[in-house]
Amino acid sequence: VLAAALLLRCVAGGLPSGYPAVPMRGINGTLRMPLVGIGTWQYNDTFAEAAVSAAFRLGYRHVDTAFVYKNQVGVGAALALSGLNRDQYFVTSKIPGGLNASATRAALDKCLEDLKLASVDLMLLHWPGGKDSALQEQWLELERWAKEGKAWAIGVSHYCKSHLDAILPVATLPVAVNQNQYHVGISGDSQRRLHDKHYAESKGILWEAYSSLCGPCPAPDNMELISGNLVVGVGQKHNKTGAQVALRWLVQQGIPVIPKSMNPAHLKSNFELFDFELTDQEMASLAAARSPAETGTPQQPDDAQECSAEGPGLFVV
Repeated sequence: VLAAALLLRCVAGGLPSGYPAVPMRGINGTLRMPLVGIGTWQYNDTFAEAAVSAAFRLGYRHVDTAFVYKNQVGVGAALALSGLNRDQYFVTSKIPGGLNASATRAALDKCLEDLKLASVDLMLLHWPGGKDSALQEQWLELERWAKEGKAWAIGVSHYCKSHLDAILPVATLPVAVNQNQYHVGISGDSQRRLHDKHYAESKGILWEAYSSLCGPCPAPDNMELISGNLVVGVGQKHNKTGAQVALRWLVQQGIPVIPKSMNPAHLKSNFELFDFELTDQEMASLAAARSPAETGTPQQPDDAQECSAEGPGLFVV
């Protein structure tokens, strides 16, 4: 029965036919990772339910949540109210890093309990925690849990080369995704500041972007990818907004995005990314941008830390 269910999920991919997606390595073959979804960071249950419900009414079929967001009950309520079959939407969740095997299992099961789901499409370790042996213990427990049919792909977030090098030698399932901050303005950063993006991709790990509009960035950076001269100028040539240009730059590279909003007009705009294409010159000009920088925060090391400055205290989104 489990084998048949796994086969069905690998075919269905948790998405309706035609939804913009990119291939991703699942636990039993290739899955379709949505190129656009709704993020829920900093939303409580009430706001998360409202945002996800509004997004799904507009055609979204992917939601990103996490154990530490404390909003999975609200997300689950929105999914239940959507009226959609389970194979028509894709759910990503994340559990804290640095947990031992039993705590990892408890956190994973709590996610499903809160979401009121039998499985998620993608489960991530939200950040690295501990020495190599601890990283390996947590990863292997995540594998065991996923093999029970509770996740169809597994991956990580905020992981650098050293963290991947700890788990890859013991992994028996693919590391599907590494979710990190990525947006116009930082593609020229050093690989260490980019959490070793090229290295992860060389291992077949899909790069996923959060803060793709630099929303958590301090003013005025938090508006540069919405109303800045570069993105607005490019957008005028396509009758698109600056935000749509910034998001299109990512999805055109095959990088999934999960922008968040409570505003139906913004949700609609963020989803309308697939009826235009940026030229090679436009893609290059956006890649050449050197602002806005990565999120700057009081936490040290913050999310703009170099991977050489690894340790607790990451600014986690």
